[in-house]
Amino acid sequence: MNIKKIWGYVAAVVFLLVLAYAYTPQVLQGKIVDQSDISGYIGMSHEATSWDAAHPDDKTAWTNSMFGGMPTTMLTGNDTGDWTKPIYKLFLLGKRPASYLFISLLGAFLLMLAFGIHPILAVGGAIAVTFCSYNMQIIQVGHNTKMQAIAFAPWVLAATVFTYRSAMGTYRNMKRRLPWTIFGAAAFALALSMQIKANHVQISYYLAIIIFSYALVLLIWAIMRHKELIGKFFIASGLLLVLGCIGIATNANRLIPTYEYTQHTMRGGSELSAGNEGRAKGLDLDYATSWSYGWEELPNMMIPNFNGGSSSGELPMDSETMTLLRKSGQQNLRQIAKHLPLYWGPQPFTAGPMYMGAITIFLFVLGLLLYKGKEKWWLLIPTVIAILLALGNHFMGFTKFWYYHVPFYNKFRTVSMALVVLQITLPVLGFLTLDRIVKGEYDRKEFTKKGLIALAITGGFCLLCFLFPSIAGTFTSNVDAGQQKVLVDALIEDRMKLLRSDALTSCLLIAATFALLWWSYIAKDDSRRRMIAGIAVCCLVLINMFAVGKRYLNADSFTTPKDFNSAFNKRPVDEMILKDTDPDYRVVDLTVNVFNGSLPSYYHKNIGGYSPVKLQRYQDLIDNYLSKELSAIYGAFQDGIATIEEAEEKLPYLPVLSMLNDKYIILGQSNPPVRNRYAFGPLWVVDSLYRTSTPDEEIAALSKVDLRTTAVLGPDFSTVEIPSSKDTATVSMVSYAPNEVRYHFTSSSPKAVVFSEIYYPEGWHAWIEDRVKTTPADRKGGIVPEGCKEIDLFRADWTLRGAVLPQGDYDVVMRFEPASYKKGTGISKASSAAILLIMLLALGGLFIPSKKEDI
Repeated sequence: MNIKKIWGYVAAVVFLLVLAYAYTPQVLQGKIVDQSDISGYIGMSHEATSWDAAHPDDKTAWTNSMFGGMPTTMLTGNDTGDWTKPIYKLFLLGKRPASYLFISLLGAFLLMLAFGIHPILAVGGAIAVTFCSYNMQIIQVGHNTKMQAIAFAPWVLAATVFTYRSAMGTYRNMKRRLPWTIFGAAAFALALSMQIKANHVQISYYLAIIIFSYALVLLIWAIMRHKELIGKFFIASGLLLVLGCIGIATNANRLIPTYEYTQHTMRGGSELSAGNEGRAKGLDLDYATSWSYGWEELPNMMIPNFNGGSSSGELPMDSETMTLLRKSGQQNLRQIAKHLPLYWGPQPFTAGPMYMGAITIFLFVLGLLLYKGKEKWWLLIPTVIAILLALGNHFMGFTKFWYYHVPFYNKFRTVSMALVVLQITLPVLGFLTLDRIVKGEYDRKEFTKKGLIALAITGGFCLLCFLFPSIAGTFTSNVDAGQQKVLVDALIEDRMKLLRSDALTSCLLIAATFALLWWSYIAKDDSRRRMIAGIAVCCLVLINMFAVGKRYLNADSFTTPKDFNSAFNKRPVDEMILKDTDPDYRVVDLTVNVFNGSLPSYYHKNIGGYSPVKLQRYQDLIDNYLSKELSAIYGAFQDGIATIEEAEEKLPYLPVLSMLNDKYIILGQSNPPVRNRYAFGPLWVVDSLYRTSTPDEEIAALSKVDLRTTAVLGPDFSTVEIPSSKDTATVSMVSYAPNEVRYHFTSSSPKAVVFSEIYYPEGWHAWIEDRVKTTPADRKGGIVPEGCKEIDLFRADWTLRGAVLPQGDYDVVMRFEPASYKKGTGISKASSAAILLIMLLALGGLFIPSKKEDI
C-alpha cells in the first residue's frame, strides 16, 4: 500500500471523527444527553455502585434497592477477569454519545472496505449505517448499551467478510493466505468480544442472523460455482468458530451469571399455570410482541412521517393544531408544540420511525434489480427475516414459529427492534451497487432500464403519498379518544401535512439520486464524472440523514450535568425517612409509577422499581397481591386526610407489603411519610408451616394464612420440618450490607424463622457465628468461615428466605457469593489471555514475506 492511500484512509477516519462530534457539538460544551433511562439506571444501581466504590475488595452482587432485592447481574455485573475490557474502554474514550457514533462510523467504514467499496463511497455507506433515526432515538432516551452493541456490530461483520475473502480469494499462496485469514479470525473474535461486552444480547442475536445468512449463502455459492473453494470455506469457518467462541468466552464473567439469573426472571417464564398452557419457557408472548411493527407503517423506513413520527413530536407554530390552541387562549404554546401526539400507527407509543433513508432504500431496490452476485442474496435473506420478525403480532404464524422453535428467541421483547438488521443490510447492498456503478460495471442501457424501475417503485410510491395522502390511512390514533373533535381534526390535518412534506422530500431525494447517476452515464467511460456523481449521492445521504436524525437528537436533548443530577436531589420526605436508624426496611413511593420507575431506589430500599428482567416470582407477587394492596392504599385515602396520624389510622392491614417490611409509604414529596404499623420487621419467628403441592396453591396460600405466625412452603421444600417448642425467642438484625446481613438469635430451643429478604436459589449462604465476627481471611478460599456451621435456607411465603435455627445465643450471617461469578471470572481470564496472544501472533504472521495477487 502506498503512502498516498494510507493518508487517504487517515483523512477518511479523521473526517468520520469530526462528523461524530459535529453531530453532537453540545458535548464539547460539557453538556450531556438528558436520558430518562440513564436517570433510572443511576437510581436503581446507586446502592450497589456506592458500596463497590467504598469496598473495592468486597464488591456486591446483590442489591435491595429494587423489588425487595435482586442480583446486580444486569446492573453492575461482574467485570473481574476480562483482560480485554481495557480495549473496550479505549474504544469508548471521548465524549458520549459522539464516541458511540464514531465507533459505528468507523466500523461501518471498515465493513464497506471489506467488500471492496471505494473509500470515498465507503464513507457515505458508513453515514447511511450510523445515522439511521433509530440510533438517535435510543441515544436520546438512554439505551446506551443497545447503541454500543449496534455500533460494534459492523466491526464483527467486517472481520467476518475479511476472513472469508482472505481465505477464499485474496491470496493464492497458502503461506500468504493463512496469516491474513488467521488475522481476520482473530479480529473477528476481538470485535465479537467488544460487541457482546456492550451487554445487549438481543442485538447480538440479530447480528448472528446476519452472519449465519452470509456464511450459508457463501457455502451454497462455493458448492454450486467453485467447488475448489469449499475446503477454504471450512478452514475459515473453523477458525471463525473456534476463535469466535474464545471471543465470546472473554465475557463469561457476565454471560454465565446472566444465563443463571435469566432462568429465574421473567425471561425464564412463570411457574404458575394461568396463561401458561402450551407456552414455551420464556417471556409471555403478548408481552414480548407489545411493540410490533405494523404492515402499514413499514413505509416509514423511506418516509419518516408516514405514521406521524413520534408519539410526542413537534409541530411548527403555524400548524393547524397550534393555531387552534393559540386562538383558544392556551398558554405555554412553545412547550406544548414540542410534545404533541403525532404518531398514529399500531404500536402503543414510539420515540420515532425506523427511518433507513430514502436514498438508501432506492439504492437497495436498485441493487436487487441490478447487482449480480451472491452478496445480493445473503443481504436479502436477513432483511426479509428481520421485517417478518418485527411484524410480531401482525404476522403471528412466523412469530410463533420463532418463539417456540428457534433457540433463545422467546427471551426477547420489543420485536420491532429486529429492524436494526436493515440498518446494515440495506446500506451494504445499496453502496455495493453504487460502487459498481461508479466503477462502470453496468452499461448505460442496463442502468437506465433498471434504474427507472427502482425509481418508479420508490420515488413513485413517495409521489403517490404526496398526491394522495389518504392511501396511508385515516390519520387517527387511539390517543385521540376523548379529545374535542375540533382538536382531533386539526391533528389529522397536521399529520397529513407531515406525511406529504416528507413524501415530497423523499421523492425529490430519490429523483436527484437517479438523475445524478444517469448524468454520470451521459459521457461514455467518464470515470471522473461517475465519481463526482457518487460523491454527490453521499452528500445527499449525509444531508438527509442528518436532518431527520436531528428531529430526535438535537440541542434540546442536552442538558448540563448539574441539571441532570438535580433529579436525585433529596426531597423533604426523603430527608425524613433517612433519619430512621433501623438497618433495614423498605419504602413504597406512590408519587411515581411504582413498578415502572426507579428514582426512589436512589435513597431507599424500594418495593418497586423498573426492570424488564425482574425475578419472575416477584412479578407474580405484583400481579397477584402487590397491585391490589397498592389499590387498597389509594382507596383508603381517596376521601383525603387531614394529618399524618389520620393517614396511619386509615391505612389498612396489607399482609404482603407488611411481610416485605414496607415500613414507609410516600404520598407526597414534601409530606411526612405514612408509617405502616403492621410491617413485620426484618425477621420473625413462625410456629407453623402451611404446605402446598403446586406453585398455584403456594401463591394462593398467602391470602389464606396469618403470615405473621405461619410460613407457606412450596412443594420443592416439602422436607422442611418445624420445631414444636412453644418457648419464646429473641431475634433482631445486627447489621446490613447489600451482600451480607447479620442477625442475632437467642432461644433455648430450635425455631423456624422467616427473613424479610428475597429468596434467590443461586449464591446465598448462611452460617452461625458465636458472637465473634469473621473476616474474609477466615474463609480460606471457601464462603463459609472455618469453624462455622452452615445452615440451609428455604423459600417461604413465595418469595422470602426462611431457616430452621438451632437453640443457642449466636449470630446468623447471610452472604451472597454466587459460584457463577467465580466460574465466569476464571473462564474470562483464560480466554482473554488466549485471544490477546492469538492477536499478537496473527499480527506477527502478517510480516511473512510473500507475493500478493489480486482477487
